[in-house]
Amino acid sequence: MTHTHDVDWARFGPDLISDGEVNAPMIDQALHWLAGRHPGATRVLDVGSGPGVAACTFARLLPAAEVVAADGAAPLLALARARAEELGVAGRFTTREVRLPEGLADLPDADVIWVSGVAHHLPDPAEGIRAFAALLRPGGVLALREGGLPLKFLPPHADGGLSARIDAVDSALSRDHAHPMGAINAPRSWPALLAEAGLSNVSSRSFMLDLPEPLGDAPRQNLVRLLRRTRESLDGHLAAADLARLEQLMDPTDPESVLNRPDVFMLRATTIYTAVR
Repeated sequence: MTHTHDVDWARFGPDLISDGEVNAPMIDQALHWLAGRHPGATRVLDVGSGPGVAACTFARLLPAAEVVAADGAAPLLALARARAEELGVAGRFTTREVRLPEGLADLPDADVIWVSGVAHHLPDPAEGIRAFAALLRPGGVLALREGGLPLKFLPPHADGGLSARIDAVDSALSRDHAHPMGAINAPRSWPALLAEAGLSNVSSRSFMLDLPEPLGDAPRQNLVRLLRRTRESLDGHLAAADLARLEQLMDPTDPESVLNRPDVFMLRATTIYTAVR
């Protein structure tokens, strides 16, 4: 993802690839849906592409389209190019290193613009959405992936309210513009901001990830990475007992770890907001 805050996103490359692959059953549904809405697209723009997991999927789904992966982290774009080569779509795949939001004006127009988990990191989400809208070709679709339902991975007796407390702290930091990862709350709802940007046919659709127990090794490893990022970003904001619980859940030698518990699962939903120019 591309952000304007002082976060070294390049170091999260392996984590972002893992996130993309584990969440593929959910995200691929959304990308198939979007591709079906504009099957004749000749250019797709993925803003905040990271290592290119979604961008490469678009390249496979829309064989007539050039796909442009735009991000502010050159190492992530290198991973995106390598992924495109591996999947055989490099001939229609280009990357652009840009800093958001000021670099948006330098990007090409597109029939489909995919913005996943980026808008809530912009200093002014409303201004950012207007800039995204300006890049749309007539009839083009802008898709924002924002929010949904938070991840659940432990049964209630094992979670003990930990997930709810993490969500509450995360939301409070975003509200106060104090989140270590630069997240903020949008000033109005995403549909309202899309409409204010002059776009029409504003709608939303949610997609679910449902990986039941027993969870495979790759999702378990992904959970450990996610918990580590949570532990690092919310250190000093969560209670000591909750920080200790996160450590326990990551410890491969502890029976309580997400690597060892037999009842670990992954259940979440993501929402895609779309609008047309």
